Amino acid sequence: MSTSPYNAAGKLLNQILQQKKSIKTVAFSKSKLTCSKATYATVCNTLQNKSNIDAILNHNGGKLRKAIEMDKARNTGLVYVLLYELLFGPYGNIRGGGQLKRSIIKHEKALRETKNSVVKNSDIKSGSVTFPRYVRVNKLKATTEEIVKVLQKELGKGDNKKENSKDIYVDPHVPDLLVLSPKSSIAWHELDIVKEGKIILQDKSSCFSALALAHGSASSVEGDVIDACAAPGNKTSHVASLLYDQKKGSKSNKKCKVLGFDRSSARLTILKNRMSELAPLVGDDMATVRKSKFPVAICPTHQDFLKADPSDKMFKDVQSILLDPSCSGSGIVNQPDRLGESSKEKDNERIESLSNFQLLALEHAMSFSKVDRIVYSTCSVHQRENEDVVAAAMQEANEEIEDESNVWTLVAPVGLKDWKRRGIKNDDLTEDQSNCLIRVNGLDGDETNGFFVSYFERKKVVDANKGVKAKSLISIPKGVKGIYNGEFKVKLSTKKQDVKGKGGKKKDSKTLDENNTLSSEEVQKKETKASGAKNNKVIPKKAAKKLAWKRKQMQQKLERLKKQNAVKSSKNDKETA
Repeated sequence: MSTSPYNAAGKLLNQILQQKKSIKTVAFSKSKLTCSKATYATVCNTLQNKSNIDAILNHNGGKLRKAIEMDKARNTGLVYVLLYELLFGPYGNIRGGGQLKRSIIKHEKALRETKNSVVKNSDIKSGSVTFPRYVRVNKLKATTEEIVKVLQKELGKGDNKKENSKDIYVDPHVPDLLVLSPKSSIAWHELDIVKEGKIILQDKSSCFSALALAHGSASSVEGDVIDACAAPGNKTSHVASLLYDQKKGSKSNKKCKVLGFDRSSARLTILKNRMSELAPLVGDDMATVRKSKFPVAICPTHQDFLKADPSDKMFKDVQSILLDPSCSGSGIVNQPDRLGESSKEKDNERIESLSNFQLLALEHAMSFSKVDRIVYSTCSVHQRENEDVVAAAMQEANEEIEDESNVWTLVAPVGLKDWKRRGIKNDDLTEDQSNCLIRVNGLDGDETNGFFVSYFERKKVVDANKGVKAKSLISIPKGVKGIYNGEFKVKLSTKKQDVKGKGGKKKDSKTLDENNTLSSEEVQKKETKASGAKNNKVIPKKAAKKLAWKRKQMQQKLERLKKQNAVKSSKNDKETA
């Protein structure tokens, strides 16, 4: 037998390790996934646990690293994948065979014992966080009602006919964001509505940046918008979609542009290709844009935001900036898309370097004299990249502003007024200011990846909007169950919880998958035993199907043996007679 089930994942991981690029950069070409979704998921999970695997291999002077000859392996990526499947995978074993598997299984007991001693349960993330499936309707090309009808048909096919899998909800915070069960097995990338750009599969928290910009204030956005770090373009298209909605309900015929900046020509090409799928009007030819009847244009712009001159004529109509710069990505807990550093010292150095860049970018955004709204966001949970940057930028920018009406003020985004989790107070932020900031924690029940959003307005804009009532953003189209209220919520298993057993006594609930601490043979015995037990343990869907198939095969075999024995007995009886 071969290790073929993992060859594609090993090859992809090798490319990532050698090129030192993100999985999205390597796995996507022209915004399309070039490998199977299963391979992509396996590599994501392996990357998420790579630091744990390295800790196990390097423990006690690197004895296990030497034992399995990790440094001599020709296919390092495949070794990491096999180790992930054995130690952290959902089934706790390696499918297939081959020399690599045999060399790893020789040391299985030592690997598991070392894992138990050096890796804490709280450090194991793989499979511990499950969020609902979020589907953002692209209002530039479709209506929510149209999309709901299509999804209802898809959810009625195959396995989705099962109870509770075909419910569709609307998100309570982001307009036109649909919420589906994470178990909804739809072949998303084969759907026409995905290929045609009518929906975007986007995490909820990453929708907050555009929402805060378009609906941070009670008044509508006027003028053009700069998306300072645009590629690959989900936030760019979302801003355009929200502005389009505003334009439809406005009497003004004035068009607006969303300038999507990126200094990399390769990333700009990705942005252009992606936007051509999502928006009716895309281009950098202003004459064409002006002639078009469509009210919102997306204009990919080859520009380093830090080098953009605020006095340049091309920015004369820009009044809003969305700034979502490079960050540590520490908030991403369910789909890691970048390599993490294994050293805390390197982590700290990287975070410090990133925060310095973020501060420069935010201060530069505040230097645009005609801009009166700014959103600064990250997918980081570190205060150094979030509250500290916000406080420093606002303090330094306001010191240079003489006109009191033009100073920058933190505002609680109207569109997120019901969001409970707020910013962290530091020495340079008042409690009121920190309460204007939005924080998201994917490991504390928010059902979306970690995120941070700050929304700034000039004081004159804040004063002008006092007393203005904001319109309700969320509507419930036909076909949906209602507003989502945690119906698909999955309890996290990264921490021990006290669970009451029989007689009211408390006992520690086991964390993560019990199979992670067992050998391959013990896993099979435990799964067989669990399959017949009358308890509440949930067996993974694939494992349950496999066990059911094995039981069926065994039953058929027993029946065949009975028939054969019956035939033999009949023959013997005749011969005896």
